Amino acid sequence: MSAAVEIKGWCPGARRPMPSGDGLIVRVRPHGGALPVSTLRELAEAARRYGNGEIDLTRRANLQIRGVSSETLVPLWELMASLGLLDDSAEREAIRNIVVNPLAGHDPAERADMRPVAAELETLLASDQTLHALPPKFGFALDGGGRLPLTELAADVRLVACGGTRGRRVAVGIAGSDDPVWLGTTAVIDAASTAVHLARLVLQLSPTRRSATLPPSAIAAVSAELNLDVSDIAPPSAAMGQRHCGVIALTDQTCAVGLGVPFGRIDSDALARLTAVLAAHDVAEVRLSPWRALYVVAGAVSAGQLVAEAARLGLVVDDADPLMRIDACSGAGCCPSTELATRQHARMIADAMARTGFNGTLHVSGCAKGCARSAAADIVLVGEAKGYHIVRHGTVKSEPCGMLDPAEIDVDGLFETKEKADV
Repeated sequence: MSAAVEIKGWCPGARRPMPSGDGLIVRVRPHGGALPVSTLRELAEAARRYGNGEIDLTRRANLQIRGVSSETLVPLWELMASLGLLDDSAEREAIRNIVVNPLAGHDPAERADMRPVAAELETLLASDQTLHALPPKFGFALDGGGRLPLTELAADVRLVACGGTRGRRVAVGIAGSDDPVWLGTTAVIDAASTAVHLARLVLQLSPTRRSATLPPSAIAAVSAELNLDVSDIAPPSAAMGQRHCGVIALTDQTCAVGLGVPFGRIDSDALARLTAVLAAHDVAEVRLSPWRALYVVAGAVSAGQLVAEAARLGLVVDDADPLMRIDACSGAGCCPSTELATRQHARMIADAMARTGFNGTLHVSGCAKGCARSAAADIVLVGEAKGYHIVRHGTVKSEPCGMLDPAEIDVDGLFETKEKADV
């Protein structure tokens, strides 16, 4: 495959927006992954007024306003500042890359509410200018467990609530070449400061300033420096059943509602209508997630009504919907790296997935960058010129096994198993 694409190595921010095919992309990083419904309504209006009306939900539980111009950027900044969503500098914003469980504080099955740890971590990161040298993609996952854990989320530093002989603790880990490397446990009260100490060590010892590239000798040095409790450390258990969309029972009186956004893209009108629906049901806050879904908490009766109304707005409320198993980049018109209508093609394939009963995952990428998904997928389509390379059970970097002409999508052939395809 051709490698003639520009991989920027950084994500858009507010202070450092990223140029794209449809204008500037401005990222909004909510504190603790939460936004008041009133704020979300103002952001929907801002997307229409200052951008092209298109809003992305990212894999880092952020929002992106698309199509912003140089003339509308400053007014957008002013609005974000009034909402408490604009950092003092691009460097401070870039390292505020923290993801918390979307049901934190509401989920009776969680081991710990990690939002206070996240708030302290934000403060510590902002106050240490040496950490501004961390790469913009350096991430922290703060996982309290429960119904929607962050087990599959990639992160340089992981803080995972766990139990042990000494009661509630936090397991501290870093990204490894495959699975996380667990370094030990610490008290909940010390978790944020431990994460900052660990980030400093990665910055000093990793050749790429990312934890996944720490050599074994450096990992040993990090472990010795942190001096964590390893007496009862064990990899935190995998989560409960993960239902991402629709009604999720919490207590006898309350439910969470997961509202999936196909390909993570919603327009300002639909988002504004959604906020009106939420307000009508007395929902005050929306949580973002790494699954391109929004979460709210409501009473049992309201939850059922919300699902029906959200479905009419085009949101996904059923995990069986193939759209929630597809990642597709913006494609032609939004990104200069491709001429392919990736999301149009993805919707065509989603219909075929439903008809054929294919239950795997699909990644449609307009080029070899693979912006929409870094994890492996069962089928990956990697765009080059006017067609796609086909990868099975891999990523955009894996060896392809064939080509696909978008004008002649062979549904049965695309959904063959690898073994059958090799015959």
